[in-house]
Amino acid sequence: MLSTPWITCLWPGLSELWVRGRWTGLVWALGFTLLLNVALVSKGVWPELGNVWVRSGLWYFVLGFWLINAGWMGFRIASGSWDAIDATIDQLYQSAQTAYLKGQWYQAEAVLLRLLRREPDDAEALLLLATLKRHTKQFDEAHQTLEKLERLDASRRWWFEIHREKQLLADREEGESEAHVEASKPSTENLGEQNAESGEPSLPEAA
Repeated sequence: MLSTPWITCLWPGLSELWVRGRWTGLVWALGFTLLLNVALVSKGVWPELGNVWVRSGLWYFVLGFWLINAGWMGFRIASGSWDAIDATIDQLYQSAQTAYLKGQWYQAEAVLLRLLRREPDDAEALLLLATLKRHTKQFDEAHQTLEKLERLDASRRWWFEIHREKQLLADREEGESEAHVEASKPSTENLGEQNAESGEPSLPEAA
C-alpha cells in the first residue's frame, strides 16, 4: 500500500521486494546479485576461469538484464499501471474496513479474501482478517492467519497489534470455553424444584 520510489527500479526485483514484499522480488534480486558477483570475480579476481569472450559475454548479459528491468519498471511507474494496482488494493481494504466498523463481519471477510488473492502478503489485511475470524468465532483460522502474518518481514511494524490480537483471541477462546462448560452443567436448583413439584426428594434429602 505504498507508492513505488523510482530508486527501486535501479536493482532488479527490488521494487517487488521493497514495496510489495513479494518473495519473487527477493529471488530476482538475489539472482542478479549472484550474476553480478560472478562477472566481477571473473573479471578482476580469477580471470583465468574463462576466456575473454566468456568474461565479456557475462558483462553484456548483466548490462542487458539491468537495462531491461530498469526500463520495464520505469515504464510501469510512469504509465501509472503500478499505482493503479495499489489504488485498487487500497479501495478494497477501505471497503473491508468500513464493513468491519459497521459490524458486517462476513461482508468484510469476503472483501479481505478478495484482496488477499491479489496481495497474499498484505500485513494490514491479514491482521484485520484475524480480527474478523475472532469475532465470528473461527478461532483456528484466526490462529493460522496470525501465524502467517508473523512469518512476514512486514510483521515487525505490527508487533504490538499482533501481540494484542493474540491476547484478545486467547481471552475470547477462554470465555467461550467457560460459557460452554457452564451451559452443559445441570442446574441443581432446577433439579430440586422439579423433584419438589413431582413429590420426589431433592438430592440432599435423597442422600
